[in-house]
Amino acid sequence: MVAKVTVIVPVYNGAESVGSCLDNLIKQTLKEIEIVCVNDGSTDNSLDVIGDYIEKDKRIKVVSQKNGGLSAARNTGIENTKTPFVMFCDCDDIFALDMCEKMVEAIEQNETDVAACGTEVEYEAHVEISDSDTNYYRLKFAGKNYINDEVTAKTDVSVCDKIFRMDLIKKYGIRFPKKLNNEDYYFYNAYMSVAQTIFFVNRKMYKYIRREGSIMSENFEANKYSPDHLLVAKKLFAFYKKNGFLKMHTDLFWNQFSESFWFSYEHSAKKYRKDIEKLAKRFIEVNYDKYEPMTPRVKRLVYMIRYSDLLHKIWRALKGKIARVYRKVNIAYKQQDYINRNIDKIEQETYVLTEKLENLIGRIKDEDK
Repeated sequence: MVAKVTVIVPVYNGAESVGSCLDNLIKQTLKEIEIVCVNDGSTDNSLDVIGDYIEKDKRIKVVSQKNGGLSAARNTGIENTKTPFVMFCDCDDIFALDMCEKMVEAIEQNETDVAACGTEVEYEAHVEISDSDTNYYRLKFAGKNYINDEVTAKTDVSVCDKIFRMDLIKKYGIRFPKKLNNEDYYFYNAYMSVAQTIFFVNRKMYKYIRREGSIMSENFEANKYSPDHLLVAKKLFAFYKKNGFLKMHTDLFWNQFSESFWFSYEHSAKKYRKDIEKLAKRFIEVNYDKYEPMTPRVKRLVYMIRYSDLLHKIWRALKGKIARVYRKVNIAYKQQDYINRNIDKIEQETYVLTEKLENLIGRIKDEDK
């Protein structure tokens, strides 16, 4: 039996979860699959758990290496892939039982370079961003599409809800950036820049579990990882430039650069923010004139980065003035509210007194008669 697709499963101290992941993979309705587990220097008994599954199913292989991070583990998996197609599954997430079958069908029968499905998110942490996740992972297109800037920008960057062609990955040497987070962002955008077509499968077949302390969860907290988004954007620029993609897609890149800058800035500890600003401004200074954006909207995005320190000073000044005005207005509002409430009270009391007076006058008239 010749395998059609390889599923790469990076594992680092995943002894508690990798079993559930592998259970779903060995039960896939498509039997022609290969499962490559990359043991990324685990210090728990992950390797023993994987070994137990290898005894049950010879389609599972394991490659062990020193701890190098998620990107290094996935890259090792790519180097050990011999099939025409490749998919990725994190060891604490789950494929639907027919995901491999449906994704291979989508990319083969529609003759596309990539296929994507929907993602279901389960929350053990950060449930407060569920609305944002719902919109982000929602499929914005259906069926077969030619890849353009809109399709690239509006599709989620996760590699785990997609299937890729190995010949394109090999031809352009696409790999995940080592020792940097936001690795999916780089791989997805690099691949989409050299691909022509995509097919969207209208089903949620990948279950992503958002956990506390995971790399993805840490992206939403102020910590040392967030500057990586800007560094990844710089790497993406180099890939675009090398493969002749940049000149025709300057708006797409500068939009990506702007998103990466503001994510890095807003989600980083304060001590990193000056460094992020310097890095971004230096990059713009060197590359903007040669690769100037085409539309006024994107030009404004870059302008906001170039003068971010001035904009912040203006905002801080305005913020103080707005606060002072608000306090004054708020005091006046409270005073007016107090007056209005007392007017209402006086009107009510006057109404009651009027009724009593009318009753009294009526009784007096009756007695006079």
